[in-house]
Amino acid sequence: MKVLHPTGEPLPLFDLPAGDPGTPAGEPTPATYQTTVYQLDGVTSTIEGLYQALDHRYLRDHDFVVEERQVGDAPALLVHGVVPRERAEWCDVLAALTGRSVDVGYSSGGGTLLVVVDGQVYALTYGTVGRHMVNLDRANPGFGIGFAVRSIAPNEIKQVRRRVFGAIGRIDRNFVPGGQHIRMYGIDKWGEIVGQVCGRTSNRRLTAYRTTGRPTPVEGSDSLRIHLGTHPVNLVADLREIARVCRQQAPYPDLEFITQIRPVKAGDPRLSELESRLDELLAMAEPADLGLAVPGRLVGDIERTGSYRLQMPYSGQRPSRPTELTLADVLQQTGTVPAGSRWTALRKGRITMYTDTEGRDEIGSAAASHWITAQLAYEASQLLLHDGGWYEIGHRHREFLRNEIEQILDRSSSISLPGWRTDEDEERYNKRVAADDDRFVLLDRRYLSIAQHPRGRGIEACDLLGPELELIHVKRAGTSAPLSHLFAQGEVAVDALKYETDAREALVELVRAQRPNHAINLDFRPHKVVYAIALESGKTLTADTLFTFAQVALYRAVKVLRNEAVDVEVIGIPVIKMSA
Repeated sequence: MKVLHPTGEPLPLFDLPAGDPGTPAGEPTPATYQTTVYQLDGVTSTIEGLYQALDHRYLRDHDFVVEERQVGDAPALLVHGVVPRERAEWCDVLAALTGRSVDVGYSSGGGTLLVVVDGQVYALTYGTVGRHMVNLDRANPGFGIGFAVRSIAPNEIKQVRRRVFGAIGRIDRNFVPGGQHIRMYGIDKWGEIVGQVCGRTSNRRLTAYRTTGRPTPVEGSDSLRIHLGTHPVNLVADLREIARVCRQQAPYPDLEFITQIRPVKAGDPRLSELESRLDELLAMAEPADLGLAVPGRLVGDIERTGSYRLQMPYSGQRPSRPTELTLADVLQQTGTVPAGSRWTALRKGRITMYTDTEGRDEIGSAAASHWITAQLAYEASQLLLHDGGWYEIGHRHREFLRNEIEQILDRSSSISLPGWRTDEDEERYNKRVAADDDRFVLLDRRYLSIAQHPRGRGIEACDLLGPELELIHVKRAGTSAPLSHLFAQGEVAVDALKYETDAREALVELVRAQRPNHAINLDFRPHKVVYAIALESGKTLTADTLFTFAQVALYRAVKVLRNEAVDVEVIGIPVIKMSA
């Protein structure tokens, strides 16, 4: 890393030599340039603070130049350089295929400008490697999308990226070139985080609008991609306007739900307990509340990734180099970290992505903690670990969920089940129901061995088959986890029985083994799922007594099953206390 100190004369924002590909020789610098901007938190607004925001390992590896400069009257650091590759990885492949030696190299260039405006630090990145020069673990994850939801009209959304939160890492991206209303993207306002919104803004104070008179493209995610002024005065003015919008303007009403997942501040007193619980989960082989998800800023690179490098301090293990990264790979290393240090190890550990399987061509990296997702409850709050930070789900999300659950629970059902005696376990209860009422067929612990699930003992179609061939799933529970499993079990069973012939054959065989003359046949398709629940507390099943994360799982299951044209009912089973 080469450090150059200022000459005492402020330089223009861009000082491109003749022949630079960004501006051909003899042509003036454009009034604006599409720039990726990160807002950095926890960085002191001094030159010394700006140095701390750099990724010094990356800079040393490539001997980049770091210069102290000014943008107008704003202190700044300019970082730039080239990463040369003497020979591309695919040369050997072409040589092997054609028998002809191929030797082609390439270079990736980039630059970063760290600038302080009104005490806030921003990182402006350029080229393919510019963003790697900054420690983006310090980036404010709500910055870009916070500006977008306050600037883009809801009916002009061109692209949305969203992630199913919790222990699921699924990411969906939808693009409509002409734009459409946010409602048309079918976003699950409870179960998804919207990580990117793209469209156009008609903010007349921005340089791009003042110079063209046209709306400006905006891509909002962890970062903000937008045309910014190339003159120092205009750049500073644009950054001030962006900060004003984020600080003073309310989100568009139709986009407000995107902001309802709020970052939890670093000093929040709940974090110590959450991290202690997370530390315990990281020692388990298959923790139900943890998942693996690609950090938002690396999503665009994941399809080019050929291998990973996972480095975990305190584990006593050498870095692993999987070609496919799984949660088990991470847990294999955190499991050997001493108790109480696992979350720290994740934060200090690193997962690096490479385009090649040998780990030579790096394309991105993030702290290992940014790859773990978790969903934990704290008293009445619901908190989510996502991309290295904790988030609290806003009250409007909770209100939405409560309304949905109340509607589900308020539906009447044609099924009624007897009370559950406290001296019965689930197996005894289900056997008693089927023995006392021959309209029900006992299928509890009767498994369907099918090709769709070749490993293990198979799946349960249900616990009880109802009088009208309803799939009845029964559970008595004192926490969210068993109920979440119950709701997922209903989804799996419907999927198998609707689409797999061998599943229906196995079900008919099980039912007729008990009731030879039963009406079920191979034309059977699930039409109704009934979730029958007894709470350990003995309380009546309501939106107030159903555990929060069980509500989330129920909402998702109902949504999935109704999309499959399967009706869903939920009934409460009264608990009968037996004397000792």
